[in-house]
Amino acid sequence: MKKKVLLVTALLASVLTYAQEGDEVVKNKKGYEVLPKAGDIGLGFNAVPAFDLMLNTLRYVSIMGNSAPVANGVAGSSVNYTSNQNNQIYGKYFLDAKTAIRVRIGLNTLTGTIINPVQDALAMDAATKGGSPDDIRAAALMKVDDKLKFRKANSAITVGYEKRRGYRRLQGFFGGELGLGRTNSWEQVTYGNAFSDTYKSDFTSNFNTLAVTTNDPLTSLPVSRSLSKDYNPGWRFGLRGFVGIEYFVFAKISIGAEFGWGYSFSKQNGRKDENEV
Repeated sequence: MKKKVLLVTALLASVLTYAQEGDEVVKNKKGYEVLPKAGDIGLGFNAVPAFDLMLNTLRYVSIMGNSAPVANGVAGSSVNYTSNQNNQIYGKYFLDAKTAIRVRIGLNTLTGTIINPVQDALAMDAATKGGSPDDIRAAALMKVDDKLKFRKANSAITVGYEKRRGYRRLQGFFGGELGLGRTNSWEQVTYGNAFSDTYKSDFTSNFNTLAVTTNDPLTSLPVSRSLSKDYNPGWRFGLRGFVGIEYFVFAKISIGAEFGWGYSFSKQNGRKDENEV
């Protein structure tokens, strides 16, 4: 932790030591003002997901360390769900040329279905009760699908205060912000084999490992399986300091990098489970 604090201090010092040229108005060759001024509104976005998508499309390893090829010449997943709102946009309102109020909005959602084929228990039961060996072999190849549908979302809104110092097109900025976030998730499972009192039925009990469990009506131990999980919304509140640099490539258009360090408090009150026995 001490190393990170020292890093923030060093970056902050470098920003504060940028030379100041009074109130010089920086203009481009056409005479347009390059830097923002009082009343200007700025919009921006986090470029990391865009870089990941572009680089993975070209089948290169992400420079952000977010994904890597899973095989020779094959790219990994391009956009992943993250708990820190990797997909976000922000806006700034400039009180003057050196001060701005900023708002960040992050929204990250992920939905999908996981399918795991298992033995068709009903077909196998019918084949073993009077069927020929060929019927049994054919039934062994028959599958039904267990399906897990899921959805999770992570959203946040952050309000901050920003100060700016710099030299011409190169600007340093620093400040602090307060944030409020919310997370929630849900999953539901449907099984290809129904429970039976007369024959064994296979089902997937753990979609993380895709391990298959068998329900045997002759066993003395009861077997249960999950039908749904509904997680209660979780809330978090946080404080964050930030420091960064920005270079104005064109009039009122810039690229930049930002480093932040913060603390957050989160709370979530359990979940509701539905099981079948």
